[in-house]
Amino acid sequence: MTRVLQWLALSVCFIPVASFGQEGAIKLAEGVYAIKGPGDGINTGVVVGDRGVFVFACDLRDYDRRLQAIRSVAGGKPIRFVANGHHAGDDTLCNHLFAEQGAVIVGSKDLARELLPYWPKRAAQALKQGNVKREYLEGKKVEMALPVITFDDKITLDLGGRVIELISLGKTHTPDTTIAWLPKEKILFAGDLLFVEHHPTTDDRSDVGGWQRVLKTLAGWSPASVVPGHGAFAPGNGAKPLLDQDRYFETLRAQVSAMRDAGKSLEEIKKGVRAELGDFAKWPSEQRIPAAAEQVYRELGAK
Repeated sequence: MTRVLQWLALSVCFIPVASFGQEGAIKLAEGVYAIKGPGDGINTGVVVGDRGVFVFACDLRDYDRRLQAIRSVAGGKPIRFVANGHHAGDDTLCNHLFAEQGAVIVGSKDLARELLPYWPKRAAQALKQGNVKREYLEGKKVEMALPVITFDDKITLDLGGRVIELISLGKTHTPDTTIAWLPKEKILFAGDLLFVEHHPTTDDRSDVGGWQRVLKTLAGWSPASVVPGHGAFAPGNGAKPLLDQDRYFETLRAQVSAMRDAGKSLEEIKKGVRAELGDFAKWPSEQRIPAAAEQVYRELGAK
């Protein structure tokens, strides 16, 4: 069910106008920005409306830079809503910091269900790895990271002059995949549904067939700009990244099927399929190919 929310709470996080320029925030349309993650790090979406700011995905390892970038375009407006593409730590480990400042976390019921057991373990792992500021996680509770407002299929957030639709896609990349769509501007924040020129993370939590159907559906919306979860993007890139990833999966599926029909074992397929991927074989993160091949193999076996 679609719900239009106009959050009028008095306790919100007001962001002062930064003294520096807009470095780090790439303008996609009036009031709509994206922040490129370092390397293949997750990208962050930012929408600035009359009543506040919406943030989609944030990597805690890069939190300070991203917060500065948000401040540079916020015009002193508060962060009112934060949402995630799914439950992974590089997407959700900033949630509690925004919530502590007054922002409201919004997410699907699927995301809330996945995040509750996962987040404490992932936070402990990040502390052990030592790649985040300890004060950002020490003593923090999962309750602050969980969605305060949950939805089943879709929810609409009204920032005043900017409307964002959060749409739960169910099991694609993971069981709790969510996208953020701006229907007026035709801008899509795809989260980890989309990896641009990187082998996508795919495993037994994924449904590659369903993933492909969603990619085709979203391409049919004729988006003006698409921001992937990981990889490069540019204003006006349109549906091409979505179609490219669908073509990647189609190529992988065809090669796994051909190798299986030729009598190759699963282990042989996992080791050898990269050489059969054509131009896709050149993409980085090749260590992800075996798991993706195995999941496609499973799905082929289920038919």
